[in-house]
Amino acid sequence: MSGFLGDEAVHRFAGAFDWIRARCAGPIVLDLAALRGWSNGGEGAIVHAAALLAPEQGPLAVCGLGERSAPLLLTSHGLGLIRLYPDIAAAVTAIAAS
Repeated sequence: MSGFLGDEAVHRFAGAFDWIRARCAGPIVLDLAALRGWSNGGEGAIVHAAALLAPEQGPLAVCGLGERSAPLLLTSHGLGLIRLYPDIAAAVTAIAAS
């Protein structure tokens, strides 16, 4: 994902995520390394997307967070909706091992 996930882009993100979810039976990795930032609504959209995953797809693997502040993602990680990884290689390795 790249650009800025602001409130005006939430509906496009939700549509794209629904498209992926409908076509992917396994785990989904969301790479945020190229994302410039997000609004509170954008971060909330990622959490909402994670909550929509079927048991065989989730939890959502989110990587590339870097130094960004992400209180909703951190809380969702604690609740088991999202798994956080430093980069895409770590996410793929962890998924392959499970």
